[in-house]
Amino acid sequence: MEGQVGAHYDIDHVDQSSVLLTGGASRRMGFDKASISIAGEPLAARLARILRESRWEPTILGRTPLDGYRFHPDNEVEGGPLAALRAFSPTSHFVFVLSCDVPLFDGAVARALKSCLGEKGAAIPILDGRLQPLCGLYRREAWVPLRDVDSPRIMDWVQALDVEVVTETVLIRLGVQPGWCKGVNTPSELKTLLESVKWAVE
Repeated sequence: MEGQVGAHYDIDHVDQSSVLLTGGASRRMGFDKASISIAGEPLAARLARILRESRWEPTILGRTPLDGYRFHPDNEVEGGPLAALRAFSPTSHFVFVLSCDVPLFDGAVARALKSCLGEKGAAIPILDGRLQPLCGLYRREAWVPLRDVDSPRIMDWVQALDVEVVTETVLIRLGVQPGWCKGVNTPSELKTLLESVKWAVE
C-alpha cells in the first residue's frame, strides 16, 4: 500500500531520501533482478537495507511492496523507470535514484555524489563512457521538467537537466569503486561482476 513505512521512520520533509526501482521486466536477465541472491540476501532487500543504513531512507517503486519500507506502486511494466519516477513526488531536497540491478552498491556512492553536486540539478556517474542515471543523485526540482518529458527514455529527462558528470577518476578519489555503481542486465554480466570481487550468486 502506498505510504507504507517502518514505524520508527518518517522521511517527509527531510534533507535526503532515495527511491529503489524494482518494477522492471528483467527480460534480458531471464528472472526478476530483485530476487538475485547476494550473500544469501535478495538484492532488493539488500539495496533497501544499505540505503536505510546510509541514511537515504528508500521508497520502493515497483509492483511488490518490501516489508518495512515506503511503497509507491509501479504498474506500468512497459513504461520503464521513467514512468515510475514521473508518478513519484519527492518530499526531500535530495533524492538518490537506484535501480534494482546494482549488486555491488555501497552507500558511499550517494555520499560521494552529494559532495559533487554543487549547484547542479543532478550528479551522475559515468562508466565506460556511459552515464548511469539509475545510480544518480537528483534535486527535488529535477522532477519539474520530468513532468513534461513525453518519452519512455530516461536520457530524455537527463538531457533536460544541468548535470554534474562524475568520472571514474573522481569516484575513486572519493573512495568509491566504479563497480559499486554498475548495473547488470544479463546473467553473464552478473557473473562477471560478482567474480571480480569473488562473490557468488546463491
